[in-house]
Amino acid sequence: MRLLLLLMAAGALSAQSGDLAAGRAAFVSNCAFCHGTTGEGGRGPNLTTAQSVHGRDEASLRRVITKGVPGSQMPGFGNFEEPSLTDLVFYVKSLSSRSASGPAISGDRAHGTALYQSNKCAMCHRIGSEGSVFGPDLSRVGAGRSAAYLRESLTKPAADIMPEYQGVIVTLRDGTRVSGIRINEDTFSVQLRDLTQKFRLFQKDEVQTVQDAPRSLMPPYNLPPKDLDDLVAYLASLQGGPAGNQTKQAEGIR
Repeated sequence: MRLLLLLMAAGALSAQSGDLAAGRAAFVSNCAFCHGTTGEGGRGPNLTTAQSVHGRDEASLRRVITKGVPGSQMPGFGNFEEPSLTDLVFYVKSLSSRSASGPAISGDRAHGTALYQSNKCAMCHRIGSEGSVFGPDLSRVGAGRSAAYLRESLTKPAADIMPEYQGVIVTLRDGTRVSGIRINEDTFSVQLRDLTQKFRLFQKDEVQTVQDAPRSLMPPYNLPPKDLDDLVAYLASLQGGPAGNQTKQAEGIR
């Protein structure tokens, strides 16, 4: 029993005494591409707010880092060994201690809601039980993405296209072009969900070409600055509700 208590105490101490500088270096090298160099989000979620993480305890963070998150873009980093893993966990835990994550969001959420509706965003996106699954689910997008990332996604959607939402264009033999989101592709066929939400399957030897769409299927929104602020404020407020394609089904960082 005494040995067990000593081991437990050592484990608790390790969670508190990691090397912050070494942890930051490991984060920048391995995590910054998705989470941003300051942890405020990008392709991956914002890690500077507690609500952006399912499980802030050391065990949860260790599990997510080493095993990844099934059904997400988060891979496992099983090559981390001590003390590097402890340092990285210590640094990630420190990120949520910040009092704020970026500039304050001052837009009018109510007007942002109206803009979301008037621009027919629900034709592609889903919030809770309403909308479409053609594009990313936005039910918890405010918890997982920074305001800066949301703004760029609206104005420059091609800046970062998630692989599962990469557009594909199939040109048929008669010259007809069919665009949609690639669902699956192999040597012989390609399956996509077209702009009307229908699944289409094409055999490659029966079409002219199959190629990636040169730009995002989501159009850029050139809104007046005030409207853009309001729409970002609304999206940033989406912190809960049923999780969907982007913030779903995982115990860990998402």
